[in-house]
Amino acid sequence: TGLPASPFDCWLAERGMLSFDLRFDRTQATAARLADHLATLPGIRRVLYPTRADHPDRDRAVALLGGQGCNMVSFELDGGRACANAFTRAAEGLSFAPTLGDVGTTLSHPASSSHRALSAERRAELGMSEGFFRVSVGLEDPDALLAVFTTAVAEAMASRGAAG
Repeated sequence: TGLPASPFDCWLAERGMLSFDLRFDRTQATAARLADHLATLPGIRRVLYPTRADHPDRDRAVALLGGQGCNMVSFELDGGRACANAFTRAAEGLSFAPTLGDVGTTLSHPASSSHRALSAERRAELGMSEGFFRVSVGLEDPDALLAVFTTAVAEAMASRGAAG
């Protein structure tokens, strides 16, 4: 069904399993904090995190995940593509990636990456506007991460005022 993994890759996977629980707990706790923090920022239209009370499938997520959240947060920024671009430029230290999952926090903008082949109408049906982002939360200091997002959202909203 595929090529076997190299000995080095196997060693890395085995070594990573030793700290998986710690890393998972940390990223999950930071993701929950980030989701709650984003929801307080002007310019954020909505936040999606499975254990938040306002998540449309919260009860189902809690039942399926045993009360756990995850390290993924999605949010929608007001202002369309121009604000999304300003946010990405201002999110200093965060990697922009079409794929998610690393020890460092990564951003994904589906409208310009994973879902760019879909029409704007089809993305809208899926709930993905030009301001929609996915975040894979990493192991950074939670307070520092919240500060990066606060600054980036503020810069994005400032660009909106400057453009309009």
